[in-house]
Amino acid sequence: MLNDREKILTALREKPLKIYEVMKRANLPNEEACQSLLMKMRDEGLVKFDIHKGRWLIG
Repeated sequence: MLNDREKILTALREKPLKIYEVMKRANLPNEEACQSLLMKMRDEGLVKFDIHKGRWLIG
């Protein structure tokens, strides 16, 4: 079974997504937990955030 990190990366492989779209595709119920995980992944260089479009994408 996929963990939350893998679910997020799988969702972002298709196209850049906003936070609610990431939550919906990765089936994550808690926005704060999802955002916290995205921030950790950003620090690790796995994902990036496009400040102009407000979307997360694969790093």
